Amino acid sequence: MFLLLAEGFAAASPDLFRRLKSKGLTISLDTNDDPEDRWGDHLHEVLALVDIFLPNRREACKIAGTDNLDIALKKLAAIVPLVVVKLGAQGAVARRGEERIEVPSVQVDAIDSVGAGGSFDAGFLNAYLHGCGLRDCLAAGNIAGALATTRSGGTEAFRDREHRDHFLRLHGRSV
Repeated sequence: MFLLLAEGFAAASPDLFRRLKSKGLTISLDTNDDPEDRWGDHLHEVLALVDIFLPNRREACKIAGTDNLDIALKKLAAIVPLVVVKLGAQGAVARRGEERIEVPSVQVDAIDSVGAGGSFDAGFLNAYLHGCGLRDCLAAGNIAGALATTRSGGTEAFRDREHRDHFLRLHGRSV
């Protein structure tokens, strides 16, 4: 996770990311939002070192300098090998080279969206690390993100075992 508002970390991050890459690590990045829309001077340098970029729609468009999601995906995919954009209630879309895959959301009665993006990232990356195809990774992310919204506080839905297991049985996947 890249904390754009932590100026010291942002300035040091290109060197840190280069060291991580030199050790053979795969880097995934979710920038979080920059409420001042500055996005940091080092972001594009860092993106060139990232393997999987996981912004939401607003972040992707702001970073790419466009209001058009397809243009943003194209621009970002020219820098990062795999771009995964969270679309909230509309699901998620990924672009890898010229390949573009969109997966609809899991419909729930959302109580609190806090933690949904991070939960999506965890579900997506878990499936990715288990060798799933891109469509299944997006679906796993959508399920994890949707589950997070069914309780307040971001993680409570995962802590309630009965609730979590029922949700996952209902949606036919594990997170």
